[in-house]
Amino acid sequence: MPSTARGRRTRSLLLDGARTVFERDGFLDARVADIAAAAGTGHGSFYTYFDSKADVFRTLVNEVMESGLYAPEPTGPHGDGRPPTLAEAWDRIERGNRRYLGLFRRDRKLLALFEQVASFDDEMRRYRLELRERSVARAETGIRRLQEWGLADDDLDPVLASHALNSMVTQYIYYWLVLGQDHDEEESVAVLTRLWGRSLGLPRR
Repeated sequence: MPSTARGRRTRSLLLDGARTVFERDGFLDARVADIAAAAGTGHGSFYTYFDSKADVFRTLVNEVMESGLYAPEPTGPHGDGRPPTLAEAWDRIERGNRRYLGLFRRDRKLLALFEQVASFDDEMRRYRLELRERSVARAETGIRRLQEWGLADDDLDPVLASHALNSMVTQYIYYWLVLGQDHDEEESVAVLTRLWGRSLGLPRR
């Protein structure tokens, strides 16, 4: 991150310009010159902050994720490590689903492009898997806590369960918001939350 206010402002303009160009032209047809022009900066300024087109794309996706899906949450619903009630555990699952839905709704063009690029670019594929592992690790931690608190089935492998549940939510939302399947938002959140919680063995709320 640049140390000066001017540098931070220029970097922010370049990221905004990159988003505009990537969403308009796609990854393959996007050019550094077009990104600099959209940002209102010189071509040379781009390389002060980013190494390549792939670098700015990865940075853009990472900032979207950090501001949304990976933004920090309290350790527990009470903020002091005490186990949640059953209702609080269900509410936490629902909040997580709404959070992911909100992220994808807000940034669906960029995230859909990211999925496409990861299918043919090795660097982006590795980065996509890295983000996937972060999501899985986050969910795994939550599942382990539910097991420790006696709310979830302790026979479940929390790693495999996290992979499966992440895939369920990601694919459902991708087909819905990117490919255009017609689903009701509240019904979708309710079903995803119920499937997530019941698959872990949570009693009905």
